[in-house]
Amino acid sequence: SLITYVLLCALVYGNAGQFNPEVLPAVASLCFMTQIVEVLLIRFGYYMMQAPVAFLDLFSYTGYKYFGLCINMLAAILTNHFGLGKETYYVFFLYTASAASFFMLKTMANNIPLVVAATGPKREIMVVVFALSQCLTMYIMSKTKFLS
Repeated sequence: SLITYVLLCALVYGNAGQFNPEVLPAVASLCFMTQIVEVLLIRFGYYMMQAPVAFLDLFSYTGYKYFGLCINMLAAILTNHFGLGKETYYVFFLYTASAASFFMLKTMANNIPLVVAATGPKREIMVVVFALSQCLTMYIMSKTKFLS
């Protein structure tokens, strides 16, 4: 989904008449760096709770946001084509971001043991923070000036 998202971003830039080859590595680098930072922060949260987690599992869980981002880019292309405005795009964004957050909420709730370190952060708070991180990263990655 990450590669599809990068190509759809390039398509949005192309529809705006602003495409150049540097768009592809710029968007891909932003995606990779954002995901690496997010995985490291989630891994730090697991470390604080003294809970075990496989590092590659976190990459796969956080990678599901790219499917929602692809839907967002397709919605942006369609809303621009039909002249529906940014409000329709933001409806799609709210739906996909909440779906990705709900997925992360349920996944992390099942993966974090019920009994964690007594001195670390509470399990429930960390699960909600992990879920909200999906909304935040989706918002950061979906920001482009050509979605109007």
